[in-house]
Amino acid sequence: MKKMKINIKIFLVMILFIGIGSCTKDFEEMNVDPNNPAVAPATNLLAHSIRYFADNYYNDWMNMNNCAGYSGQIGKIQYIDEARYQYRGGVVNNAWYYVYSVNMDLEKAKGLALEEGAVPNTNLKAACMTLQNYIWLIATDTWKDIPYSQALIGEEGVTNAPYDSQEDVYAGIITDLKAAADLFAADDAAGDLGEGDVLNNGDVAQWQKFCNSLRLRIAIRISGIDNAKAKTIFTEVLGDPVKYPVLESNDDNVMLNWPGAAPYKEPWKENSETRDDHGMANTLIDLLKANNDPRLSVYAHPALNDGEYRGVVVGAENGSFVLGDISRIGARFRDNATGFTPFFRYAEVCFLKAEAYKLGLYTGDAQVAYEDGVKASLTENEITDEAYLLEPGVVWSDNIEQIWYEKWISLFKQGHELWACTRRTDYPLMTAAPFSVYSGHSRPPFRFPYPTDEVNLNGANITPHMAGIADHFWGQQMWWDQRTGVQ
Repeated sequence: MKKMKINIKIFLVMILFIGIGSCTKDFEEMNVDPNNPAVAPATNLLAHSIRYFADNYYNDWMNMNNCAGYSGQIGKIQYIDEARYQYRGGVVNNAWYYVYSVNMDLEKAKGLALEEGAVPNTNLKAACMTLQNYIWLIATDTWKDIPYSQALIGEEGVTNAPYDSQEDVYAGIITDLKAAADLFAADDAAGDLGEGDVLNNGDVAQWQKFCNSLRLRIAIRISGIDNAKAKTIFTEVLGDPVKYPVLESNDDNVMLNWPGAAPYKEPWKENSETRDDHGMANTLIDLLKANNDPRLSVYAHPALNDGEYRGVVVGAENGSFVLGDISRIGARFRDNATGFTPFFRYAEVCFLKAEAYKLGLYTGDAQVAYEDGVKASLTENEITDEAYLLEPGVVWSDNIEQIWYEKWISLFKQGHELWACTRRTDYPLMTAAPFSVYSGHSRPPFRFPYPTDEVNLNGANITPHMAGIADHFWGQQMWWDQRTGVQ
C-alpha cells in the first residue's frame, strides 16, 4: 500500500499565510498585519480544511465517543456518558461549527483557485468541491435537514440561513460532485494543487478517483429510496472509467498521514497519551471471533488480564466489567503518532460495486467484487493469507448481508460512514444502549442532536425541522433510512 509521507514542512502550509507588501507611507497599508492577511492562497485554505476537519471529526469526541459507538465498533469504558446518549452541548455546537467553518473556507478557496493565476486552476477548484461535498454528506447524515443552499453567504447578509430538506441536500451534493467530476475530466482541466494538498500529495488523478468513488457511496445510500437515480449514477461512473475513474487498488486509499509531532499527531494516538476511555465493542469482537477473522489481532489488543479478546457492551452499566478484561484498540489504529485518518478506501469501492451488481444497479459479478473487497481489506491490514475467504460465514453464498458485513468490518475507524451504513441496512442488528438515559428505543440513534446555539440563534428556521424528533436522537429517520418498526 502506498504510504504518502507528509512531513512537517508541508503541514506548515496549513498555518503559514503569506504576507505580501512593502513599507509605504499609506496609513491603512501600514496597519495591515502581514501575519494575519485578509486573504490566504487557495492551496493554504485546502490544507487547513483537510487538517482541521480530520482533527475534529475523526477524533475522540465525534468519532470514538459517538459515531463508532452507535455503529457497534468502539465502546466507552470510562466516562461512559456518550455511550448512553448523555450528550455534551458544547461538543454538538462545536461539531456544527466545524462543518460550516471548513466549508466556508473551501467556498473561498474555490473562487481563489480561478482568480489567483494567469489560468483558472480548475483542478484545485474541483478538489475543493470534492472535499466540500464530502463534508456536506457527513453533515446531513448527522443531522438530516441542515442549512445548505444559503448557508455560505453570510458575507452577503444571510446570517440566519434557512434549512433545506435532506432530499434537497442530497440532490445538491449529487449535482456538485458531477460538476467536480466533469471539471477533472475536461479537456482544458488545468492547474496543480500546491503544497496544500496534504491528503493526496498533489495527485490530481487521486482526487478525481476520490470524487467518483464518493458518487458511488451516495448512489448506494439512496438506492432504497431513489433506485432510478442510484442506477443512473452507477451507469455513468462505471460505464465510463476513463472519464470517471474510481479507486482501483489500496495504493489509491485516501488517507491523511500525520507527521507525528505536536500539534499534528494522529488524533486517536494523541487521545491515548492522556486518556484510557475506549475499548473495543463486543459487537465487533464477537463477530470477528465467530468468523476466525485474522484482522482481530490487528484491530484489537488482547485484554491485559488474561490475553483474551473481549469487547465491552456499548453503554454498559458502571462496574459491570473490569477494565483489564476489555480489549483496547489495536496498534495500527491508535498506537502511532504518525498514523492515518481514513477518508476513503479501495475496499469500500469493491463492496459498493458488489452491492450494486447484486441489486441490479449495474451489470457485474457481485462475487468477484465482494471477494476483491475482502482481499483489499486483508491486504490493507498486512494479512497475506486469504484462507479467511473459505470460512463458512465468509465464503460467497449470494447473500447481500455478506456484503454489508464485510464492508462494515473494512470501514474500521470511519465512524461517520459506519453509522450511516448501519442505519441504512440495520446490519449488524443492534439494540439501543442497555443503560441509555432515554427509554423506549429499540435501536442506536437515528440522528445527532441539533446544537443549542442553532436553536437559540436561528430558532425561526430550525423549529419546523425539529418536528417529530424524540429524545434528541430518535423520531426522525434519515430520508434514505427505510427501516420500519424501529424506534
